[in-house]
Amino acid sequence: MEDIPNHSIQMISTTKIICAENIDRLLKYHMSYHLGLDDDLTRKSSLFDISPKSEPNTKPFALAMEAWKETHAPHSGEKAAEILQYWGELYGGDINHAPTVAEFNIVLETFANCSSDDYSSFERGMFPAESAWDLYTLLSQLDDPFLIPNIDSCSHMIRALSNHAFVLRYSTKNFDTGMDSDVAAIRAYFIWKKMLDLIASKNDAGENEVELAWRAHMEILNISSDGMLRREDSDHMDYKVGFNIGQDTEELLVRLLQIPCAYTSRNERIRYYMSQAFSSTMVAWTKEQSAQIRHSAKDRHVAFQILQAARSVIALLEVMKGQGLVPEPKHYDSCIKSYANCLNKDVLPFYEKNVAHGLLPEVRKLLSDMEIDHVDNMMNRHLDGVSTSSQDKISATIYSTVIDCYYRNLKSGLGHGNDHKNAARVLETMLKLYERDLLWIEKGHKTLTTALNRVLQMIIETNPGSEDVNRATKLITRFRSLPDRYGGPDSKAYSPKLDSVSFGAYLTLLSKSDCEDSSFEVSNVLDIMENERVKLEHIHYIAAIKGLRKGRNGVLKLRAKKLLFDAIREFTELSVHDQDCAEFNAAALYTSMISPTKSSEAISLLGSLQKQYDETMNPKFKPDYPLLCKVLQTISVDKKTAPWKDEKAFEILGHIEESYMNGDDQMIPNKFCILPIVNILRRNQSSNAAEVALQLLERMDELYAKSGKLSARPDAAVFCAVMSVVALSEFPSKAKKIWSLHEKMDKRHAEGNLSGQPSFDSLSIVLDACATSFKLEERDDALSVALRVAKRAAVKSIAGKPTAKFYNSLIRSFGVLLSDESRRRQKEDLISSVFKQCCMEGLLDDKILLSIREFYPKLYRNLPGVKKGMPSELPRDWSRNCKRSRKGKPSI
Repeated sequence: MEDIPNHSIQMISTTKIICAENIDRLLKYHMSYHLGLDDDLTRKSSLFDISPKSEPNTKPFALAMEAWKETHAPHSGEKAAEILQYWGELYGGDINHAPTVAEFNIVLETFANCSSDDYSSFERGMFPAESAWDLYTLLSQLDDPFLIPNIDSCSHMIRALSNHAFVLRYSTKNFDTGMDSDVAAIRAYFIWKKMLDLIASKNDAGENEVELAWRAHMEILNISSDGMLRREDSDHMDYKVGFNIGQDTEELLVRLLQIPCAYTSRNERIRYYMSQAFSSTMVAWTKEQSAQIRHSAKDRHVAFQILQAARSVIALLEVMKGQGLVPEPKHYDSCIKSYANCLNKDVLPFYEKNVAHGLLPEVRKLLSDMEIDHVDNMMNRHLDGVSTSSQDKISATIYSTVIDCYYRNLKSGLGHGNDHKNAARVLETMLKLYERDLLWIEKGHKTLTTALNRVLQMIIETNPGSEDVNRATKLITRFRSLPDRYGGPDSKAYSPKLDSVSFGAYLTLLSKSDCEDSSFEVSNVLDIMENERVKLEHIHYIAAIKGLRKGRNGVLKLRAKKLLFDAIREFTELSVHDQDCAEFNAAALYTSMISPTKSSEAISLLGSLQKQYDETMNPKFKPDYPLLCKVLQTISVDKKTAPWKDEKAFEILGHIEESYMNGDDQMIPNKFCILPIVNILRRNQSSNAAEVALQLLERMDELYAKSGKLSARPDAAVFCAVMSVVALSEFPSKAKKIWSLHEKMDKRHAEGNLSGQPSFDSLSIVLDACATSFKLEERDDALSVALRVAKRAAVKSIAGKPTAKFYNSLIRSFGVLLSDESRRRQKEDLISSVFKQCCMEGLLDDKILLSIREFYPKLYRNLPGVKKGMPSELPRDWSRNCKRSRKGKPSI
């Protein structure tokens, strides 16, 4: 039927209806002239009290009902029921000729056939499934052994109810019916249980009965599982059920598998229905998982249930293989979805670490197995010129779900550094299948575009390098070259195109990359968007301006400035017409315009925005906290220093503090504004730099104590920056002061400040202060501090591993503080011990060697291969963990 054109199918259907109507007229002729009934057969009362004139002949009634059954016409069920009523009124009292359950089953089957329509032709009155339900209920209540519903009755009734539930659930039209989709689904489920009991009561079920059982299982579970989930509302309380749909359907599947039947292995239809039933049961498990995620309280118990459901789906896959059935892509789809539900952000945190880490490998294995079983063979057939039907194509949602699994794994913190690369490879497979017309995309869905957007987002979140940008560019280029694909006659054309989200993600990726040519690519993307008439949104403006500003080309920078003005103008026009522009943020646009090292320009941009705000008092133009911090950061790193810039930085800090004091919680002074100020102090090294830095740290402490806000709490970066300013200053007893700050940081970390953990970098700053304590009265204290640092590094664990800088600072501290001849022995012992530990750690570099030569010449001269002042034959193992030079060699 697949190859027959639509118009031919329509012609066949019309012909069947015409034939049924003619047979109906012949039946009425038979009833009128051969049975002696009145011409007016529409009056049902005229059939009473009339005895047939000839011998009973029920064949015409049966033929007419069969004819209507084959039409699948919307009114065929009512026609068949009308004929059955004539039959019953004529021969109901004749035990030999009265309608039996077989005739009633014909009517039920006719109702089932016409219930598969979209109901668009039904206006008022009973729907087919409702009429079938009334007839089935009547049969069930009759005390007639010849009219007891049998397996066929149950099968037809299940199909009618399932079709009814499907139409009501997915139709865009509202129907006035007394049986909603949930009620129909639950009724089908309980009839299905009765059907199983009927089969189980037989010693040996027939081939047809087993086939009907498997078919019914497939039909009700395709649509009924939603309705069989736990109901929380008060409607239809008589149908309320409280069970786990996955577990219950699996138990029914097991009962089916236990039915003894010698035909199962060779009946292709049974095997087809078996495969569909396994699929339906797997889907039921995933639906139960989704319901638990949506409606249940998130705890360890629910997380365990969801994980067990995934394991049950995998077990079904293995049972299926054991039955000699070949899993189809949809079976793998359910398995992958079950693990995707386990990776849900509301569930994943409750799993043990080893369990959580094992979820994504299971997904990868399932995808690999599916590709081996289906995709590889499909690719080979395609190369041989064999076409693939739409039913055999691989669903795009399978690959899309796998990409989602990679994304969820990455977002959870479990992600591997290659997750975004693996997700990109999955997308490339999708594109390859689409190019060969082997990928099936559901009508109305943009699965390919959604998958591309997800991969781009993953690349953005992994600090993209040049390789990542090239990968994204290739994906974009390949995506834009994809051909249009057309589905069957009932589907719309799908043209994979980049949408607004795609362009936004790609522009953001380019703006974050360090590639020299990324600014030119940003300009190309803007040209493409203009040609394809894609409207620029706020995210596009921000990413494009930032990307264009990174380049050195003056034309591109002018284009960035024009974009800024375009965005401001567009917002102004929207405001005039009172249109929604909630996403617009002028401060974010100006922030994207700031070059990282041009502080004069940054200050000018800030002044321009402040002027617009002062003139309009529009909150959309108010300089926000990120913009102020960006300006401070630019001033702190700009090599072209000037006193007026530093004064501007402190003015900005004062504005931030004043705004917070006036109730603007978004302006809370934290490390993002304090660190640039401290870095400015460290760069300028004014006479009071250390005092100001310490005051800033103290103000942060006080603010955190008052507000309790974690964002205001000093972290390790703030402590280290302040300690560096003090270390470079002439602050009295600076070694002791910095050590006290370090101890304070250590204490705060022990109290719960996880971002304030001491490290070898912070210890190195303490040692730098010791090594620059040249005053005689401070040397003993500085030496005491240096010894404490050495002891602390050896005994107590701190963040990270020892570094070459730490060992060099330790050697220099001992060398400077023990420079007296009376302490030479102590100095040499300490330096020798540090040198030995340094070599064991593989951290010996040029700077350490120079320090050894300066402070312990004898040790230096005894190093192997000392020639022309530098050793040339040192063991490579001594520098194995040193940073490599650009030529790939250690820095020795």
